[in-house]
Amino acid sequence: MTKRAFYLVICGLLLVTCCKQRNKPQTNEPVKVSGKQVYQDSSSSMVKVFDQNGRVCIQQTSTYYEMVDAYEGTNKIPLLLKITRTDLCYADSVNKDKVYQISAQSVMDTKPINWQAQFVATDIQLKDKTNTIEAIHEGTGEEEDLIRRFSLQSGKEIFSCSYGDMKVSIPNLRERRFVGFTSRNAVTNPVKNTGGENAMAFITYSSSSASISKLVLKLKRGAVAGKIPSYTPEMTFVAGNENSNVVEDGKGLLMMKLDENYKPTDLTNFSVQFTVYYGDDNESTTITIPVVNDKFDVSAAKYDKDIFELSEVQTGSVQ
Repeated sequence: MTKRAFYLVICGLLLVTCCKQRNKPQTNEPVKVSGKQVYQDSSSSMVKVFDQNGRVCIQQTSTYYEMVDAYEGTNKIPLLLKITRTDLCYADSVNKDKVYQISAQSVMDTKPINWQAQFVATDIQLKDKTNTIEAIHEGTGEEEDLIRRFSLQSGKEIFSCSYGDMKVSIPNLRERRFVGFTSRNAVTNPVKNTGGENAMAFITYSSSSASISKLVLKLKRGAVAGKIPSYTPEMTFVAGNENSNVVEDGKGLLMMKLDENYKPTDLTNFSVQFTVYYGDDNESTTITIPVVNDKFDVSAAKYDKDIFELSEVQTGSVQ
């Protein structure tokens, strides 16, 4: 066979193939998936544009789904999250506040989980390996961000702080302990609204499933009072013995000798320290709060009692 004849044969085969594909009926049917169906849902998105006193206002609602893993000890529970986010803003501005509605449904033959939660945030983080949903509400101007955490097992709010939190970890477990300081500068004013007179902060200690200890820090009247800043101070962990190791520049604590068989009373013998800088000469004072048997021991806290008052406002238990 000559080269010319060979090329003609190849071209003819290609032409026949193209014709067959062109005449093949098109279909929009979804891809069929085999297996036992355990859950099904559907949703739609929506947008509204309307005039509000001469300004164009836009409301957008979108729904999407995420698969995450909740953990009970070392047991994994797959969850399907249905997340509806609603944005409301003017066309010529940006609104960071969004309303989140989240429902969770366990989708395998594991522990049944079914809950709903609603909150306002700028953004959420679902997969930071802490067994929680992190909701970040960004502040503007002099406001500090407000960080809230919701349990993946119950959907309940279990923790909040301004600026950033610190974490206690146990090797190979998703379970965490969170420590945070909520300042008077936090967006939405949680301290001003519920802390009472002279309250300058909340100090919180929580697990991944429940709030454990919550303290209110109040500022006493005196010469120093006007110099104390209202934002989040420097925070670090202080290890009490060789069983714990401070990591991440003091923002993390690793309980070296614990495993999945730990008891709450094993989380002990370490402290949280806050360093408050004030005055023109950058003077400082510290607040040190021990953690004993998995909760704040406010009676053993060390701080300048001429400047501050520290008391417990809520006590919970790990669930």
